[in-house]
Amino acid sequence: VEKIALLVSENSTPLTASFELQPTVKGMISIRAKVGKSGDLVAIVKSNGKLFTAKKAIKVTLGGCG
Repeated sequence: VEKIALLVSENSTPLTASFELQPTVKGMISIRAKVGKSGDLVAIVKSNGKLFTAKKAIKVTLGGCG
């Protein structure tokens, strides 16, 4: 894994986190992020020169960060 980017579709600034990994680093990360309202979390991973994406719906409940 060379790069990882995380986007939250409904945030005012969708790019939530971006990581550029060294070859000796395992391609796994963990973060905490504030999310304004329900939407999609999109992960984009660059590995061996190719891009991969995954999307997961996240739901913000009443009384959350919104």
